[in-house]
Amino acid sequence: MIKSGIFSILLIGSLVMLAAIPVNIFSNAMAQGYDIYRDNGYYSQYPTDDKKYECQTGPFEGFFVSSVEFCKHVKFDDNKRDHRDNNQTGTQGPPGPAGPQGIQGIQGPIGPNGTQGPPGATGPQGPNRINSTSVYTIFGNITDTLGDGSAVSLAICDPGDTVLSGSYAASPLNNVTSIFDSPLVVNQDGWQTSASASPSDLVRIQTLAQCFDNPPAHIP
Repeated sequence: MIKSGIFSILLIGSLVMLAAIPVNIFSNAMAQGYDIYRDNGYYSQYPTDDKKYECQTGPFEGFFVSSVEFCKHVKFDDNKRDHRDNNQTGTQGPPGPAGPQGIQGIQGPIGPNGTQGPPGATGPQGPNRINSTSVYTIFGNITDTLGDGSAVSLAICDPGDTVLSGSYAASPLNNVTSIFDSPLVVNQDGWQTSASASPSDLVRIQTLAQCFDNPPAHIP
């Protein structure tokens, strides 16, 4: 009976002592995430011979540690890693093989016309008169009116030359009923003469052309 009473008195006293401990000590320790009963490690809730520095800041704020170094905020700098390459560039590797040639693209639109170039130099002045050495005569074919009463004679200049005038010869002239002569209309490079007569009458005609000699020179 006496022992039970003593145990009850001791239990009540322990509860009173626990209630007397400030609540903020427990809350601070819980907020820091540390074990307040660990007094043989890096930190302690109470000052000891080997933990006599109280941290005011840092991860051990409010606890006693063996060195003030534990009170500092430790920041890790990735730029100070031991395996950094000191900003050095490695040796360039060999070039890779060439890839396959791509397909040909579609043809683009036609570009605009370029600007017109300057006019060329003026050529030398040509002759302003016709010399006799620049004119030659071409005689046409001889034909007659026998059979159908008509005959045509042509005189053609050299290729590239121009006919200036023409004429004809008819015999016998008394048997001619009509006659017509003129330059060739298309290229102006010859002369023609046509004559008509009675089918029973014979008339021979021959035309001639006066041609202007353009280069190359006419060969007689």
